[in-house]
Amino acid sequence: PLAPPTFMAKPSEPTLRLPKGACDAHFHIFGPGTRFPYTADRTYTATDAPKELLFALHRFLCIDHGVNVHTNQHGTDNSVTEDALADTNGAYRATALLRVDVSDAELKRLDAIGFRGARFHYMEHLGKETPIADVIAFGKRLAKLGWHLQIHMAAKRIAELAPALKSSPVPVVIDHMGRIDAS
Repeated sequence: PLAPPTFMAKPSEPTLRLPKGACDAHFHIFGPGTRFPYTADRTYTATDAPKELLFALHRFLCIDHGVNVHTNQHGTDNSVTEDALADTNGAYRATALLRVDVSDAELKRLDAIGFRGARFHYMEHLGKETPIADVIAFGKRLAKLGWHLQIHMAAKRIAELAPALKSSPVPVVIDHMGRIDAS
């Protein structure tokens, strides 16, 4: 079943005007599932939130640039993100969800489209994870492209994964601010 919408359909007009060139540094696009099917092994189904809604919101908020972080809803099929990038005239970039055995040719193809990082999950509810040693080794291939690693992890995993992340040959982005409980 689809989850109820987790976004505000008609936000109020902002009282703060963003400066020219403002960037939304982390967002997701979901579907539409009829065009970009959700992966069969997903652990939940998001509400469709296609690029058209995102672009309209960004125009409303005066956001000029963005970074689309591909999600496990679509698995390692990054086509929904590729499709969105094609409509941004280079103003947006993306982080891909990949397997460490992806070919160099595919990495170069994604780089040409606008991808600049590879995302890996260390969240129990998102299923099987790639061993961190394999991800760090994969980073050597990303270094050739100038990409980064993006690690989505539960806060309780930070101390466990930190030694490996410190040895990364590329910059590491800690996704969703490490999911730290701000309270």
